[in-house]
Amino acid sequence: SDVAYCDYLIGLGSYDITGPAADVNMMGYANAEQIASGVHFRLRSRAFIVAEPKGNRVVFVNLDACMASQLVTIKVLERLKA
Repeated sequence: SDVAYCDYLIGLGSYDITGPAADVNMMGYANAEQIASGVHFRLRSRAFIVAEPKGNRVVFVNLDACMASQLVTIKVLERLKA
């Protein structure tokens, strides 16, 4: 039988997004005066891109982050539009 194949372009990347290692407040998860110090483990951002050779593409980005502000989304969209 005839089978149609589509060659996709695949890309991926990873970047360290670990914040400061000291003098960070605990965002309400502890005593308000308690300050964190040290890095327990590195936080990463990972991007996966799948593209057709002639233009259509999908990008998925994952952050090792509990919370990201709306400002992060706004800035990413601004840069994508640019």
